[in-house]
Amino acid sequence: MPDWKALLLAWGEQSQEYIIAISHMRVVLYVSRAARKPFSLHPGSILDENWEEEILRFWMIEMVDIGTSAAFRLLQFRPRTSYYAKSTELFPAIQTNSSLFQAQLKTAAVAALSQSNTLLLGETGSGKEVLARAIHASSSRKNGPFIAVNMACLPRELIASELFGYTDGAFTGAKRGGHVGKFEAASTGTLFLDEIGEMPLDLQVMLLRVLEERSVMRLGSHDEKPLDVRIIAATNRKLDEEVRAGRFRADLYYRLNVLQICIPPLRDRKEDIAPLAQGFLKQLQDQYAAGPTELSGDVVGTLLQHTWPGNVRELRNAMERAFLLAFYEKVITAGHLPIEWRPSSTPPQNDAFTKEHSLLRDAERHTIQQAITEAQTLSAAAKKLGCARSTLYRKMRELGINHFN
Repeated sequence: MPDWKALLLAWGEQSQEYIIAISHMRVVLYVSRAARKPFSLHPGSILDENWEEEILRFWMIEMVDIGTSAAFRLLQFRPRTSYYAKSTELFPAIQTNSSLFQAQLKTAAVAALSQSNTLLLGETGSGKEVLARAIHASSSRKNGPFIAVNMACLPRELIASELFGYTDGAFTGAKRGGHVGKFEAASTGTLFLDEIGEMPLDLQVMLLRVLEERSVMRLGSHDEKPLDVRIIAATNRKLDEEVRAGRFRADLYYRLNVLQICIPPLRDRKEDIAPLAQGFLKQLQDQYAAGPTELSGDVVGTLLQHTWPGNVRELRNAMERAFLLAFYEKVITAGHLPIEWRPSSTPPQNDAFTKEHSLLRDAERHTIQQAITEAQTLSAAAKKLGCARSTLYRKMRELGINHFN
């Protein structure tokens, strides 16, 4: 009689079909080579009770008939194609009316269904981490951890120890008992490497080796640990230009750039500005259980004219500022937005608007004068106000504040 188990194993290593075998207790007995990455399964895994409902969102399941007396079920999976038309439904945290962004979200939907390395490109504040979290939440790894590391925030000498970990006594000052690196901490989940373009060249070599070998070695150790982690990297730099300039390794770029998603800046998706502003207003109302409930027409017009160098993050901060300034009113008006945003040629609409504008400037003048009085220097006053000294100088000129008085 043929050895059916050996035949199944040999066929599964060569076939591109997604095949798994599970017992009646939902224990995974076999996973074909092609099915290991998309489903993050291995022999011995125990499936959740609702595992079929989750998989049926993206996959069609066919049961191979091996007889009713068999101790296991043999299942074949085929990817659904309908998600290409409804890719934005995968990401409830991301709402957009922009055709540019919707096209990129289709690629993000493919990324959510795969285990491939993904590279997110976009300006600062455009929402790269939000999209990375959305991809993770819609993937088969959603029950695993999502670990975010901002490479620009790590001192150069700590990058290796933070990413790869270290053993007890690996170097002077090493924590007793060693330290688990981010790669190990993200096991069975997603590791988000933000601002990957800031990584020094010599450390890029170490990262490339980990990605190629799918294993990590702690500093001070000789033992490699296998990795089960999905990588999403992001940067606000043009990495192809960085490669040509010799500031980023080409081999690492190609390794990370399997799936590329370019998030358009807010100035190129003006149809999203008003809905985003309304959404932030609703979040602030829920947070404070009070405050204004509407945006006036002149506010929306002003928001549409702004160039948004800080993208969605700048819009979120602008809405929070306007919300707090208009906290005891029903409607947010243009007077609650930064003065420099409004066209200088636009005259005040009425006396109430002029009075409101004057009150706002008086409150700003009083706050700055009080900080200058209480501080020893202008630098200390700027720090107390939470702004740069150059910003304080500019505000003093605008409001007619004399330091010596």
